Amino acid sequence: MRKKTIVNSIVVILTFLLAINAKRLIFDYYSISITSDYLKVINTYLWWLIPPLIVLAVLYGFNKIPNLVGLNKGLLFGFIFSVITVSPMLISSAVIGKISADFNLFDIIHKTVLAGFMEEFLFRGFLFGILFRKLGWGFIPASILGGVLFGIGHLYQGSTFTETIGVFLVTSIGAIWFSWLYIEWKNNLWVPIFLHILMNLSWVLFKVSDNALGGSYTNIFRILTIALTIFITIRYNKKNGLKINRMNLLVNKKGEENSTNNN
Repeated sequence: MRKKTIVNSIVVILTFLLAINAKRLIFDYYSISITSDYLKVINTYLWWLIPPLIVLAVLYGFNKIPNLVGLNKGLLFGFIFSVITVSPMLISSAVIGKISADFNLFDIIHKTVLAGFMEEFLFRGFLFGILFRKLGWGFIPASILGGVLFGIGHLYQGSTFTETIGVFLVTSIGAIWFSWLYIEWKNNLWVPIFLHILMNLSWVLFKVSDNALGGSYTNIFRILTIALTIFITIRYNKKNGLKINRMNLLVNKKGEENSTNNN
């Protein structure tokens, strides 16, 4: 791995850590309080958005950002693919669950659309995507790093030690799965974005679970959704082969070449 690649990798990781932690550190240090739920959400996601955008603009150029994170194409496909594959979860949740009596539209949008888009942008498009696609990291180290950090970010959902470990494993593995789909569908971030949004919607709108673990019945349909995405993805790539293979599991030489060509 070249020196410039190592330096850029460190910059990306530190920027990610800044984005994910800066709001909490600054507001705790200065004892700043925001009472509005709307402003709390906006403030959080601005921190998630602005530092990565600045770093991407400096390293690769502002006009290349949509392509770098995978937002430049495939929006309609990502939506259709996600609707088809998440339909078992949506339908089953509508049957076994019920819309909460204290339904709050902003809360639903926050936990589905905003959370789904921003988490995929920061964890998959920025952290995993740049490390794997541009800086030569193999799929295994890049996706595991992103998966572990994603899992840590969801530890708050566990109320017991066992439940916390379960939430961590489920969300970490889910992050690796999202990373795989992102790359296999030609670096199309809209695929994991819409999957994330619709899966969250099936969980949040119909109140089928209090955390990412879910119950035995709901997990049957979550597994079915995952299986559908894997089956369709493998079938689609059968002729040309999967993009994640033994050539880029530990080191992605094409990613390092991209980094060199862009610098």
